[in-house]
Order: sequence, then C-alpha cells, then structure tokens
Amino acid sequence: MSVGAISTSNVNAIKGTEFEGMSIQMMAAMVMLEVGATKKKEAENKIAEMKGQNDRAKALNSFLDKLNGELGKYTKDEDKDKAGRLAVLTLHMQEAKNLGIDVSNWTSSTSSDQVRAISSTIQHMAENCNSDNQTQMVKLQDFMGQYNSFVSGASDQIKNANQILQGLAKN
Repeated sequence: MSVGAISTSNVNAIKGTEFEGMSIQMMAAMVMLEVGATKKKEAENKIAEMKGQNDRAKALNSFLDKLNGELGKYTKDEDKDKAGRLAVLTLHMQEAKNLGIDVSNWTSSTSSDQVRAISSTIQHMAENCNSDNQTQMVKLQDFMGQYNSFVSGASDQIKNANQILQGLAKN
C-alpha cells in the first residue's frame, strides 16, 4: 500500500484500498461511520443483555410470589406446618434450580425462619438483576453517546468535503 497524491481533491488517498480516490474528509467520514456502527452494535448487545436480566428478575419475582402464596398457609413451627413447607419446597425445587437458585438448604430445617431466609435470598437475587440493569444502562448511554458523536463527526466531514468540492467547482 502506498500513500500519494492522486489529485488536488484526493490528497493522500491510499492506493489499493477502498479509500482510493476519496478525499481525506470522505475517508474520515467512512472511518467514523464504521466506528459508529461498532458502537451501535455494542449498544444493541447491551440492550439484549439488559432484557435478559429484566426477564430473569421477572421470573424470580413471579416464582417468589407463587412460593410465598403456597407457603403462606403454614404459619406455625409445628411438625405439620414444617412438613407442609417441606412439601411445597420439594415441589418447586426443580423450578428453583432452573432459575439458578441454590436449593441445597431446602431439605434441611423448614422452620419459618428458614423459609423467610429462602424468600429473602430469592428477593435479593431479583434485586441484583435490577441493580445490574442500572449499571448496564450507564454503559448503554455511553455507547449511544459515542455512536451519536461518530455519526455527527461523519456528517461534518461529508459537509466539509461538499464545501471543498463546491469551492473547486466555482474556480
């Protein structure tokens, strides 16, 4: 690849590349548009990641509501209530595993305190998903800002190139 003057409007165009025959302003615009497209793709990936986190938070909250609804009828720490809680937890153990919930302590003590701890753990997991989304939103805004800057820069370079061409055409 060599760099050389092709004409006065295409100073230093790079021969043997897709930029051959382009003005410096158009080359800059093309590069800015390419970087802008990369930032847009990164933003789209971040949005997909955030949607996944949001869906996970909804699934955890829904599961917790269902679990609490079924466990709500067992309010005492008598043997029959402990057995009832154990039955409910055992019934929903696979669904909990599918949601990424640690169920290793679900078959031990099923006291009301233990069940509150399980509910609290699931609630914290859902809150963490929402907290992660807030962090991801900041990153998304950064990507979108960069995208807008590069597209704006490309537009400015294209305007400059057009002004140069109009100036040359008048002479």
